[in-house]
Amino acid sequence: MTHPLARAGGATFAALFGLTARLRGTRALHPVGVCGTGVLTTMPGPRSGVVVLDDPGPHRCLARWSRATGRQEGLDVEGLALRLQGPGEGDLLLASTGTGVLGRHLLVLRHPRGHGPLTTLLPLETALGRLLVRLDPVAPGPLQDSPPTAYRMLVAGPGRPWHERGELRLSWTDHDCARRHDPVGHPPVGTWTHPFWARLRDPAYDASQAVVADP
Repeated sequence: MTHPLARAGGATFAALFGLTARLRGTRALHPVGVCGTGVLTTMPGPRSGVVVLDDPGPHRCLARWSRATGRQEGLDVEGLALRLQGPGEGDLLLASTGTGVLGRHLLVLRHPRGHGPLTTLLPLETALGRLLVRLDPVAPGPLQDSPPTAYRMLVAGPGRPWHERGELRLSWTDHDCARRHDPVGHPPVGTWTHPFWARLRDPAYDASQAVVADP
């Protein structure tokens, strides 16, 4: 029963996000952001089959920070999209959430300059089980409205304690970019999305991205 439910949910979300994208003339979610580049380095840990965790790096990446609705003021969901490059290449999307056993799966609204923990919200599948990734800001941006320039990276299984595994350092530009990210179709090497979440998420994502993004 889970797969038909996922397909039905995916179709519903696809219609909603597709309509929003057409009305806006751009992405349904996170329509405005700022782009940059970064370097991820990781600390030794148990072999996982996930390249970016098993190889200390440095792993270069492209980054885009944004807010879900694109509003400049008021509460909103903070988002960070990473495109890892090199042997561990793949797309990783993180959003503002809590960090507790349940809170790590729940979105949290923040003010424009209120940065905090970001997680993958849904676990990634790996050869050793499910894995959540978390980024905690440790260095503010150079300007008041700039995103953080450094995060510490933690990982955990669902319901399990977090373990620090690395650091992400970022340099931001003063402009946005039209780059698209696909965490389901192009996940980091050694990870994949559970079929249930893929069926639920993919149609909505494709519909949202059907409209050409503003450069």
